[in-house]
Amino acid sequence: MYNQNFDPLSIKYTGTEEVVIKSLKREIRNILNSYVGWFDTFCELIQNALDSVEERQKTHEEKYIPQINILINIKENYLSVTDNGMGFSEEQYIKFLAPNFSFKSGKTRGHKGVGSTYLAYGFNYIQIATKNSDFTARGIMKDARNWLDNENPAGNPKVVPDYSNVQDGFFDTIDQGVSICVKYDNNTYPKDLSWIKADNANSWLKLLRVKTGLGAIIENPKIKVFCRVISKQGVETTDEINGIKYLSIDEFVKKSMKYTDIKLKFDELYKKFGAEYRIPSKFSNLDSIFDMWDYNRILTELSFDDNQKELVNKYKPCTYFCYVYSLQIWNKINESLKLRSGINALYGGIQIAANNMPQGELIQIPLTRNIGRQNQAHIVIHFENCSADLGRKGFQKEITDLAKDISKKILDGPLLKMKKCFRKNTGSAPDLMREQKLDDWKTIMLEHEKVSPLELNNENFFIPLKQISITSIPTREQDVIALFNQLIAGGVIRGIRIMSTNERFTYDGLYKIVIEEPTINHIYNKSTNPLGVSEENVSDILENAPQGFCSYPKVLEYKYSLDGLIEDLDSGLKNSNDIGLVIAWNSGELYKKSFYIESLLLEDNIQLRQYHGVTHRLFDISNNEFVADLILLEDLIQHLNDPEGCALNQEKYDE
Repeated sequence: MYNQNFDPLSIKYTGTEEVVIKSLKREIRNILNSYVGWFDTFCELIQNALDSVEERQKTHEEKYIPQINILINIKENYLSVTDNGMGFSEEQYIKFLAPNFSFKSGKTRGHKGVGSTYLAYGFNYIQIATKNSDFTARGIMKDARNWLDNENPAGNPKVVPDYSNVQDGFFDTIDQGVSICVKYDNNTYPKDLSWIKADNANSWLKLLRVKTGLGAIIENPKIKVFCRVISKQGVETTDEINGIKYLSIDEFVKKSMKYTDIKLKFDELYKKFGAEYRIPSKFSNLDSIFDMWDYNRILTELSFDDNQKELVNKYKPCTYFCYVYSLQIWNKINESLKLRSGINALYGGIQIAANNMPQGELIQIPLTRNIGRQNQAHIVIHFENCSADLGRKGFQKEITDLAKDISKKILDGPLLKMKKCFRKNTGSAPDLMREQKLDDWKTIMLEHEKVSPLELNNENFFIPLKQISITSIPTREQDVIALFNQLIAGGVIRGIRIMSTNERFTYDGLYKIVIEEPTINHIYNKSTNPLGVSEENVSDILENAPQGFCSYPKVLEYKYSLDGLIEDLDSGLKNSNDIGLVIAWNSGELYKKSFYIESLLLEDNIQLRQYHGVTHRLFDISNNEFVADLILLEDLIQHLNDPEGCALNQEKYDE
């Protein structure tokens, strides 16, 4: 066994000159600054292990099974990765930690010579063990990160022989290979492995198949990967995978199909029955659609200009994509893995890959219409003949632009045509306790309405002033409530009866829709009743309810801006399935992420108004499902004062 101390930096300098050491420190700090992700350590250790076992595969040894063992000890706060690959030679062992020194070629995952430097000098503990028929060594280096941060250190950190046990016992079971272990502390990111929240081997393996080389775009089915996790509480779990492959959506959802299979079936049905064919149940109500295309398929399915075609032929992109019917799919996946909030195993966006592994953070898909769809698609695009920067975070602009172009074309083309195959999004999962409380409230208020009715027997309200008593534009929610109720009392809005307003309950109030004689009060007239309902709609309602129509209690929400409701829905505080009507001063901007608005203040859309006073309707952008009626008071007031100007203003909802 090799038993010498050595300074990894000695190959970069001769002597101990202060200037030289400071220069080396700057070089190392620049390397460390390029690594900013919590998963960087995992990426470096795993890619080194993968490169090593794949190199040994090329020797065509009989009965060789490439194996990698990942030990994540959350309790003791360290990570170890062990492989049964080539092992180090003496030269490699001494030199591989030095900055910008690499034994690898451009065909491997890591070849810039900086990853090992990050591992060595980004931590205060690293253990390296290696063995093969030619060379055996076990060394440890401590306090390298402290040395780097200290302007006047006593001396350079050295790798010294280590006669203790290797942290990962798997190393003792293999004939040759490398085991590297690093420990986290207050100077590392993260400081504590428990920060990530995942505490079992199954969750960790799935996460690493998205963030590291285990997520191979081109599958290698021969590599066995073992994972052992020791939780903060000391609970040990294990899991394994046969083959490295990017994490696929069909591993999580119940009903998922390949785009290619769907398209072949639809083409077949079209030839037999024409455009009116019925979608077989096998191809409907899908949770997701996915596929894998090589660059020839990309060129066939998508249209490109000459410059784009040249880039496609140059970089030979292949893509894995999946499209889900609802963002709830991503949320459920990440919840099932028990990850820290903000850490997503899978989510909507573009993941660029090179050297057969994902690299860098997700990029947003640049849609220009129905932009809420951009988060429903997860698109991985792998490029040949390119590599990321030092920390594997960024690619040259023509690569990222091409990835965006391909993703946009997939989403706006092939996947858009498959929209009819998805199951309908019914919103959040039912909360039985919430529904029970809501029903109890409705029952109480129905009884209160019977016992204590409120009546106004005076035909002279709003006369003689004929004006609203509120003198200024609303600035808060309470102003909106006051204005809305005055519009009802003054007969501007008709057919809505307020049953309850409750600031202590989840929702703001209850209302009923009432349509009764004289029907002229409800029927639309451009001059005298511009917020009315079409005569046909009123007739249809009264035909089925000749004594007048009165709805069951419905939930209403007051907001100064619709932005407030969107935030409540995103946080889970409120459920869109519960809400019938939203009263707000304006629409805000946040709705554009997940919803779109249909204006009923345009003359062509009058027939869509179901009851008096409704100005707009809110729809889910992902599936076109109706969400709630809206009364946007700013638009309502403008419509009454300046109908033509208001009509022009409504065009913003079509953008």
